[in-house]
Amino acid sequence: MNDRIVHDWQAYARRYNSKTVQAHLISIRDFERFLEGRSFEKVTPKDAGAYRDHLVKLRTLPKEKGGLSNSTVRHRASHLAAFFTWLRGQSGYRRLSTSIPDYFALPRSASARPLAVEKRAFPSMEEAWRMVELMPSQKVAQRRDRAMVSFAFVCGFRAGALTSLRFKHLDLEQQTVVQDASEMRAKNDKSYRATWFPRTYEFRDVFLGWVQELTHLGFQQQDAVFPEIKDLGPRFPGASAVTPLATSRALQAAFARASEPLGAHYSPHSARHALKALGARICRTHEERKAWSMNLGHSDEQITERHYGKMSPARSGKIIEALNSTVAFTEDEREMILDFHEGRFVRGTDEYRIARKLAEKREQARGDDDVIE
Repeated sequence: MNDRIVHDWQAYARRYNSKTVQAHLISIRDFERFLEGRSFEKVTPKDAGAYRDHLVKLRTLPKEKGGLSNSTVRHRASHLAAFFTWLRGQSGYRRLSTSIPDYFALPRSASARPLAVEKRAFPSMEEAWRMVELMPSQKVAQRRDRAMVSFAFVCGFRAGALTSLRFKHLDLEQQTVVQDASEMRAKNDKSYRATWFPRTYEFRDVFLGWVQELTHLGFQQQDAVFPEIKDLGPRFPGASAVTPLATSRALQAAFARASEPLGAHYSPHSARHALKALGARICRTHEERKAWSMNLGHSDEQITERHYGKMSPARSGKIIEALNSTVAFTEDEREMILDFHEGRFVRGTDEYRIARKLAEKREQARGDDDVIE
């Protein structure tokens, strides 16, 4: 009964990402089931209120009994309020009560976001490198997974774009990578060029080793950087291009295995959070923070928008390159360097290893040839 108007809404919703549309459709159809298939043109504020109370009740039930998370409940209420706001403007539905969207509003106790869990959802860059270090690399499939995890921390791409990467998207000389929405699984169909992030040199070495391995196998510009395991073999002239991974499941599994020894469960998206946190530590100016945000594919960092307005991709790339070529230490890092020289760390510990690397970088930046013992 409601299929035609839902179809019309889908035409309207094409402006959104396909996953967003799918989430809205789930909410709309769930409300339709709640109404036992009744036409949307007969919906009353009382119906909307009853469904809201239904959602609040589901929020208290365990998942195995059909319960929903706080996030799902909030999204369903929001989706339906937006849908009925749109619906009232359509022919045949203008008699619907103007208050219906308001009746989907959740009580404060249900709409409030829960306190963030104390456990971080992303690693520090030092922990991320430890993940990569511990990943096995004896088999070609293991080396592929290790390179995927490494490059996530180099370029900051989302999982869909990273796993659909081809050689032609890489510029190894300039150390940049292109997210081409016409060929890759890119969020919001966005294309942009990213400069490899500073302080990712160990990760880069792992990734470049993988690129070299595939190059020796005969991989060309049109071939996938991260192919299926069955395609990880020698290439011959005239062969059709190797296609990228069809989904990001392999990357998700690689992150899960890599983070397990750390007692964590990090997702591919955690690399973006880690890079964002790194930027917060080393970017000193609003312009640098704006460039860092653009290099993650964000177009409107609120604070920096007010100070700098629009920044060109070329300008953003130059700033990231400058951050790559300079050695800037945070206050915490300077304290670690001082503590290292004063012998406050126990040899062999992670803190000692990190502090030693920082001290070596500082000596190199000063042009000092002395080797730290």
